[in-house]
Amino acid sequence: MTPKWPDALIDAVARRRAVILIGSGISANAAADNGSRPPTWGQFLKKAYGDLGKSHKHIAAALKRFDYLEACDYLKSEHGKEAWNQLIRTTFVTPGFRTADIHKHIFNLDCRIVASLNFDKIYETYAIPASENTLVIKNYYDADVRQAVAGTDRYLIKPHGTVDTMSKMIFTLEDYAKARVEHAAFYEIMTALLHTHTFLCVGCGLSDPDMKLIFEDYRYKHSESPHYIVLPSPFAKQQADLLQKTRGLNVIQYSPKADHAELTKELEQLGILASARREQIAEFLSW
Repeated sequence: MTPKWPDALIDAVARRRAVILIGSGISANAAADNGSRPPTWGQFLKKAYGDLGKSHKHIAAALKRFDYLEACDYLKSEHGKEAWNQLIRTTFVTPGFRTADIHKHIFNLDCRIVASLNFDKIYETYAIPASENTLVIKNYYDADVRQAVAGTDRYLIKPHGTVDTMSKMIFTLEDYAKARVEHAAFYEIMTALLHTHTFLCVGCGLSDPDMKLIFEDYRYKHSESPHYIVLPSPFAKQQADLLQKTRGLNVIQYSPKADHAELTKELEQLGILASARREQIAEFLSW
């Protein structure tokens, strides 16, 4: 099922009025020399649970209902701080994952802002040299993160922080609750971007708290649905309608066959379409 990119989205990308929001599904395209790939959030937590070597009903229950923040809190406590940090590093950093074509195609969309829900550094490993070191990285806790809205540079925003500063990574229920209070200004910035830009969410899980709270808050306050999310088929029409109604996200489906190869191909096509639209806009001076 090949995506048909909506004209409104193509136009937003062409005018650099789109924010590309990427999740763990994008990082999962990267690979290490031994062929291993980064786990999704759920895969990592299930492995962390298995590593405990014993059953914990409360952790199993949290994982079963996809309450990953709660499960993460329990797992961090059971493993202990040092072992937990080491587990994160050996899982996401030590393998030395190489970027994939999908990272290149996201970069080539040439949007001013990309926001990554991933705390790994896979996307920026490609984007920083590709931008000739002009890409500006801002974490949710940076005092000047508002530059991403007001500035003219190319930005990578990291709402969950980075593996380089594990003490500030948002990975557990406690982390998230603390960030929502202590860094409320950051979430106001995300809301401002929702007002002024079109979001395209790729590789994002619907259970991520930011995906839920930020978009639901925007939808119910403004009764608008100008944003998009790309999801693997089959995705029932009733589910898509509910997502549009509750989060303002319009679903674009693609075939997950062959390790989601179609998504990579179609993101490349979106870049081609946006580039052609930019040429039209320039020709008619309709910026």
